[in-house]
Amino acid sequence: MASKIQTEAERIAGEETVREIETSERTWTGAALGGLAGGLVFGLLLQSLGMMPVIGSLYGMESVAVGWVAHLFHSVVFALVFAAAVVRTDYRDAEPARVAALGAGYGVVLWLVAAAVVMPLWMSAVGLAAPAIPNLDVNSLVGHVLYGALLGAVFAFVRRR
Repeated sequence: MASKIQTEAERIAGEETVREIETSERTWTGAALGGLAGGLVFGLLLQSLGMMPVIGSLYGMESVAVGWVAHLFHSVVFALVFAAAVVRTDYRDAEPARVAALGAGYGVVLWLVAAAVVMPLWMSAVGLAAPAIPNLDVNSLVGHVLYGALLGAVFAFVRRR
């Protein structure tokens, strides 16, 4: 009897481990896909404004291609941070529309910190003409909100599948 109970407990523990691994994979996959989706849409806005070479310049090369690679890399990294924060809250299993709204708020925070302060400091540090701090550019705000909303929606959708 004790052996049968132990075997059942091991089976249940194994199923829980498999569920945790699947959830973890969906979390990080959803974050990466959400970051890429939001990054692509935001990147198209940046491209239309002629900003991609500036982003490339942050890495020493005034290039549209380098700008895109850097921008998408940042998009995925910030998405992973978003996912790590969300899964520790009550929003971890929320509807995609709700997580999209949370993502839009995250986009505003990124705009205030990364775009308004960090980017001008970084531009100045690498010898580029930098805007005043804080750089409260409305186009940048729109792009960051779009990025965050798409990130949140895709992230939640992938986690729920």
